[in-house]
Amino acid sequence: MRKMPVLFVIFAFVASACGSAPGSGPQGKVLAVVGGEPLTEATLQKEVENLPPYVRPILETAAGRAQFLESVITRDLLMREALRRGIDRRPEVADRIAMARKSIVLEALLRDVAEKAPGLSDAALRKIYDANPDLHQVGERVRVSHMLFREKARALEILGRAKAGEPFEALMKEVAAGNGEVAADLGEIERGNFVKEFEAAAFAATPGEVTGPVKTTYGYHVIKVYSKSPAGAISFEEMKPKLLAEQREQAQRDAFEGLIADLRKQSTVRVLYRPEGPPASPGRRRRGRRRSRRGPPRLRRGSNHLERRDRVSPARAVAGSRW
Repeated sequence: MRKMPVLFVIFAFVASACGSAPGSGPQGKVLAVVGGEPLTEATLQKEVENLPPYVRPILETAAGRAQFLESVITRDLLMREALRRGIDRRPEVADRIAMARKSIVLEALLRDVAEKAPGLSDAALRKIYDANPDLHQVGERVRVSHMLFREKARALEILGRAKAGEPFEALMKEVAAGNGEVAADLGEIERGNFVKEFEAAAFAATPGEVTGPVKTTYGYHVIKVYSKSPAGAISFEEMKPKLLAEQREQAQRDAFEGLIADLRKQSTVRVLYRPEGPPASPGRRRRGRRRSRRGPPRLRRGSNHLERRDRVSPARAVAGSRW
């Protein structure tokens, strides 16, 4: 097993904005004692959950978990030393801690507002669906999975095994673990959206059939077709999750805007900053502002509303702010 650098894991903690204070966390099975304070299994699990996804596979073995525990102990020792030296009280460090605290609290507030935004009933969603029939039309579709290879011989080998009866999904797992080979469930694809050669083979196959190798600019594909759907309207039940998500997003936007408007009414806000324009040239008459010939902001049709494309929602604006 490749050794996991201790400093790499410590920096992974910092990058993912985790790292609790030494000794903190719920009680449970004690894995180590650092400076008289227990480091429990539950605490370690929280640390694992905050790791970047690309680090977590290292923890699937007992040796990897033991090494991770050592890195947590090392980080706690370093943290104790930093606190002993008063590094957290240095002005530049204290400012960054305060900024991080604001970001965490604001993120929690926005999540709270979003979770409490009202949803819509099935009857209301059905009304939206019925009012926009053109938006639910789709072309012919086919549900497919595929495996992609660099070499034709390798694609022929896997194709032969699939046609001999080996489960396609098991072969996909084997291929996905290989070097330079790809396996993916593409779900439903619509005619006209994929590479021509791939699309022709997928739509020509019958449900349940494995076909290939199909040569494209990406390599050699082995394709399995699961089902086909004719062109037509997507049913209400199929559209319901998408409609619900769109309407919930609008409800969240309305909730954020309402919250900000209420907060401004309840508070006294005086903006003293005034942007300064460039000085007028001496002896030159100031022309009146030309009226723009552009029309109103471009509008995009939504499922039941028209949305301004040039407007940023208050939620995104606040969430993206460092303050």
